Amino acid sequence: MRTIKPFKYTGQIRVNSSKSHVQRLLALSLLSNNRTILKGYQSCEDNEACLSVIQQLGAEVTGNERLTIQPPIRKKKESVNLSVNESGLCLRMFAFISTLFGEKITLSGSGTLLNRPLIFLENDLKNSGLNIKNSNFPLEFSGEINGGSIHLDGSESSQMLTGLLIASPLLPTDTTIFVSNLTSKPYIDLTIQLMQEFGVSIVNDGYKTFMIKGNQHYIGREIDIEGDWSGAANHVIGAAISGEIKLSGLKIDSNQADKICLDIVKLFGASVTWKKGDLIIEKARSTNPFNVDLTDNPDLFPILAILACAATGTSVFTGTDRLLHKESNRLKTVEEMLSVFGVSYSTREDTIEIHGKGQIDGGLINTYNDHRIAMAATVAACISTNDILLTSPHCIDKSYPKFFSDLEQ
Repeated sequence: MRTIKPFKYTGQIRVNSSKSHVQRLLALSLLSNNRTILKGYQSCEDNEACLSVIQQLGAEVTGNERLTIQPPIRKKKESVNLSVNESGLCLRMFAFISTLFGEKITLSGSGTLLNRPLIFLENDLKNSGLNIKNSNFPLEFSGEINGGSIHLDGSESSQMLTGLLIASPLLPTDTTIFVSNLTSKPYIDLTIQLMQEFGVSIVNDGYKTFMIKGNQHYIGREIDIEGDWSGAANHVIGAAISGEIKLSGLKIDSNQADKICLDIVKLFGASVTWKKGDLIIEKARSTNPFNVDLTDNPDLFPILAILACAATGTSVFTGTDRLLHKESNRLKTVEEMLSVFGVSYSTREDTIEIHGKGQIDGGLINTYNDHRIAMAATVAACISTNDILLTSPHCIDKSYPKFFSDLEQ
């Protein structure tokens, strides 16, 4: 249990490194022909899970904040057993990448990942030519990715596409991937950007068809890890509703999906400026309600719900179907949080309306071991009339272990 007293933002924070960026870079480093140096690495549970996976596959990793990764010589083994801990991205990426290393693959997980459905991943693996032996954890399958033409359903997650895209240039034949109902398109932009930086070519035709030549090679390089827009969104919104903050370490032209939080706080009424590479957020002079489609940005919903509480009027969120299979069912956990805070809401198909009144009541919040819920509920103290108590506050370690200490600076 952790008690969060009402507070307001002030000072400066260097944001945590992006796990979306880190995990893609680790995968590409594993598959490169030569060593890669990653600068600005910060540990979190998901990053450590991915780091462990590439080591299980033979990569040699040295360093702390500056990682040097020496890839293995790829030679297929009869079987490969990998633990992805609680990382959904790691699971979905390496389900495809691991087939470059073994004939039979076993993937195990832990924690909240065990409660998340595997049916979409299973279907995409089958569509790629793989044979499923066990469709529950541990997930077991065998075979090789077919290459040629592959059809994926992108409605549940773009992460399977990311894994297949990263693996495809190393296949012996050309691959064309046809994708229907793709969500989280900015994350595919990030994947393609990094693949190209590592030396491969790919054609994206309207996010529906992706063409990748086979027999390409990734070239290791030295690269700076981006700051995390998903973690920073908590501070952006905290300052927008309560004070002022200077954030360093963010990339102004990042392809990370959650950078959209800047556009939303501007609509809310906050001041957003860049100065010498730092982002400065100042409390809003107005508190306007807003509308958001969560299709590409489901991870932002908990903290945007807090912004909606701070607004005067009704904010509308569509795309709520994307919230059901995260570390928690985030639609239900946020609804529960709103009820504790004394904020009314209404729901209909794929939509929730939050009726903001500028402040909340505080109270006891069950985080359900969901890091996004814990961080959002903490920031909610900026507009609370009472203390907020969190269950399982340690769940922030999944993505942002320094979150509480950053707030105490």
